[in-house]
Amino acid sequence: MRILIDARVISDKMHGIARYSYNLIENIAEIDTENEYILLSGYPELQVFSSRYKNFKSIKCNTPLYSIQEQLIIPPILKRENIDLYHSPTFSAPIYQPCKVIMTVYDMIHLIFGKPIHKLYYKYIAKRAMTKALCIITLSEYSKNDIVKWLGIPQEKIYVTHSGVDKRFKPTGDAAMPDEIKKRFGISNRYILFVGNQKPHKNSIGTLKAFKMAVEKERLPHYLILVGIKKDIIEDKNNGIGDEFNNRIICIDNLTDNDLIKLYQSADLFLLPSLYEGFGLPMLEAMACGVPVVTSNRTSIPEVTGNAAILVDPENIQEIANAICKILKDENLKSDLIRKGLEQAKMFSWKRMAEETLELYKRVYENSNNS
Repeated sequence: MRILIDARVISDKMHGIARYSYNLIENIAEIDTENEYILLSGYPELQVFSSRYKNFKSIKCNTPLYSIQEQLIIPPILKRENIDLYHSPTFSAPIYQPCKVIMTVYDMIHLIFGKPIHKLYYKYIAKRAMTKALCIITLSEYSKNDIVKWLGIPQEKIYVTHSGVDKRFKPTGDAAMPDEIKKRFGISNRYILFVGNQKPHKNSIGTLKAFKMAVEKERLPHYLILVGIKKDIIEDKNNGIGDEFNNRIICIDNLTDNDLIKLYQSADLFLLPSLYEGFGLPMLEAMACGVPVVTSNRTSIPEVTGNAAILVDPENIQEIANAICKILKDENLKSDLIRKGLEQAKMFSWKRMAEETLELYKRVYENSNNS
């Protein structure tokens, strides 16, 4: 097969979709030497990556995702390159499909929480592309059910392949956080860690309010580090936090994976009371680093965390604050959650995800040729 993977989402900023896409490509390169792979990307690092494998090549393409241009530019590339199968690991794919198409659809967040323009895109572009695609991959049973519910895609064409955890995410042992990291981010005390973004479903305001309540209740010495959040969130007078807590909140808008791992490893607690997740990778990354987790009891999260986290109602600030205090005051509970979390994280492998995806490539190709 000649398989084109649309890798335009991959850049220096390795957010959830980019992380999935990169790990898919990296692991497929290790397990499949038979099929030919073409990577569509404007990212120079992927051109270097492709040069290391005989069955990989890269085509430069800087066409913006989710644009009218991609509907016009990608189909001719698929025809010119004689592509048998096109895999879009984003919510985006051409409506005109001159080859077999697989799409990865992570969740329905844009339909549920998105702006009107996002909802229109889903209704008139994404849904039509998904309907024409031969296979939809998603990351959890919850998301599979949501895709059926919101878009009416037949459940028999939707397959679940769980994300994995990079092997670099692991406990640090007794090693302390490097002084250079502390100085760069202004960390001078123990801390609770949040990893997300400023979109409403990540519930950063609820996180701030629960942190404040927990600190006031138990006189906790902790800071709160918010990764993926800009400082304007703590400067907003309407967030209900108050100026007296601002000096205990550190916002880090963007950082490298290596720095993120170090922040995970040295955290006393990971906190993400999200309103909606299609999977919940940060929870697993925290568990893999040996950090106890407080997170939401909604959507896909219980499916991913199992019994290895304390699950809370993300809209109940008191319940979130109580869970924070309970873990930080009970060493036995903390140790138990760390042990369970390490075991839970081992269940999720990028290699297994790539193997399952490759099997879907073969199945879609063979079944459509025989039909």
